[in-house]
Parts: sequence; C-alpha cells; structure tokens
Amino acid sequence: WSVFEELNREREVQEEPLFANPRNAASGTLKMQDSKVVAARKLESSVYYLMGERLPSDSHFENMELARKWGLNVSATMKKCCSLEEVFEFLKYWDVARKSLSVATDGVVLKVDSLSQQRNLGSTSKFPRWAIAYKFNAEKALTRLESVTYQVGRTGAVTPVANLEPVLLSGTTVKRASLYNEDAILALDLHIGDRVYVEKGGEIIPKITGVDKEARFLIGDKVRFVTRCPDCGTPLVRNED
Repeated sequence: WSVFEELNREREVQEEPLFANPRNAASGTLKMQDSKVVAARKLESSVYYLMGERLPSDSHFENMELARKWGLNVSATMKKCCSLEEVFEFLKYWDVARKSLSVATDGVVLKVDSLSQQRNLGSTSKFPRWAIAYKFNAEKALTRLESVTYQVGRTGAVTPVANLEPVLLSGTTVKRASLYNEDAILALDLHIGDRVYVEKGGEIIPKITGVDKEARFLIGDKVRFVTRCPDCGTPLVRNED
C-alpha cells in the first residue's frame, strides 16, 4: 500500500489521473512499453504454485518451501494444515491479523497439498476442484459524503467519484470511493453531506454500500450525474449496452 500511495501522490503532483486501486495500477503498468516507467513503479510478484513434469516433491507445500530457498518470493503466511481444526484456527487468526499486512487481502486460498490428489480431482472449465477461496466479511465504516467529482477515462467514459471525510478502513485511510455510474447514484439516492457506509470490495476498491437516511437533514444538494464532459464540455451520451 505504501508504494501505491506514493505513486498516487506523484501522479497528483503531476496532475495525472489517480489510480483507483493497486490492482488497476499493476495491470496498467504491465501493459506499458516504457521499461523505465515500469521499473520505477516497484512492482513485486509472489510465487504461489510450481508447475512441471519433474517437480521435487508430490507436496505442494514442500515445493513452495524449495522455491523460497531458491530465492523466489513466496508468501511467509503460507501454512500446511493437517486437520479441519487447524484450518479453522488459521482462518480465524488471519481474519484479524490481515489488517496488519502491508498488502490488501480479502481471503485465504485452501488447497489440497498432494499433487497426485490434485490431478485426480481435476478441474472444471474455469476452476480447479482441489482449491477453494474463503472470503472474509468486508469491514465497513461510516463517514460523510463531502462532494462528487467526475473522472474521464482514456475511452471517454465518465466515472463519478465520491470524495469522503477521511475514515480508517482495513488499515488504510479512505478519502475516495467509486460510484461506478449514474444508476449507482440513483439507487443510493445520494445527497451531499449524507452519512454513508463504506466498505472495500475485495478489500481493494472502496465503495459506498448504503446511506444512513435517519441522519439525513436534506440540507445538501441531491447528487445528479453530469450532463457534459467535465474536461471538454461535450454533451454526454449514455451507452445502454
């Protein structure tokens, strides 16, 4: 997160559009042709699986430990559990401890350790049958909607962004949240000054999930989607696809 926040501070100084989250920043960086810019963004990768015909061990865990010894970046939080009780304890522990990690995480991947059993279980057209993702409940916070601004993407799409009273959420200070589109604004019936509930979708993207309407005094203007491009003033056309 610290590298991501530093990158956004630099972009803000240079008056460039801010990245919404680390995932988008990494994805966009990998598509760039300028290797110097890519190197300057300090991306890191983690190895989570070894594939090959002659792997050292039939144990996924042992292979990952070997990968670590070879100098590859392997998560230090990985653990081999030998009972359901150990699995439940692991999940319970990281539901709390994850907030102290330097990266965002929204869950734990549980895998069958034996590679032979993995092959026997096989995969569907989309997912392996020998692994499953356990998702933590998203943490929520209550804060105030201060304003709404609009960002223009490279394709010309206009995205509303909620500017919030800073609030601590999942270990980071949240000041902005995506409102996605006009339909999301209408569904929430947002007014400037509203007390809003914020959570991180997948522990990465801040989003407004609701409004505390009992705390509303209707002193703020109703949020309405802009009708003209905030950059050039061209009338906007809604894409219904």
